[in-house]
Amino acid sequence: MEEMDMENPGKETYVEQMERVNKTNPFMLHNRIRAVALSEDRAEVRAEITEDSLNAMQTVHGGLMFVMAEIAAGLVTRNDGRKYVTLDSSFRFLRGSSAKKQFRVLAQITKRGKTVCFTKAEVVETDTGKLLAEGEFTFYCMGE
Repeated sequence: MEEMDMENPGKETYVEQMERVNKTNPFMLHNRIRAVALSEDRAEVRAEITEDSLNAMQTVHGGLMFVMAEIAAGLVTRNDGRKYVTLDSSFRFLRGSSAKKQFRVLAQITKRGKTVCFTKAEVVETDTGKLLAEGEFTFYCMGE
């Protein structure tokens, strides 16, 4: 999925963006979330599921699913080198999971405007491919 921006050689490549966020985002590090793929209009993150990821019912906490989706959506939104903040989100939990291996989220841009970017994201169990949750995110561009 990696592509290089040949028109802006000073701009970080998609691989460099993923490496930076994987090394410098304390929240992602704490929750074992890693960016694994990034292109012009898609991003994928994965998380290792451990006992710390579970809620009182011993299923994966919905907050982890949401934050993974928001991180993936933010990653693909910011890949143009500008700064964004989350403006709005809508998220649906479709099924729970007690899987203790790995989840993945694929996020993609649905529309990029001058100041607002719209994305959608899906959370799935990596091993089974079961869709667990989905959502839409709107980001506001704060500039360079």
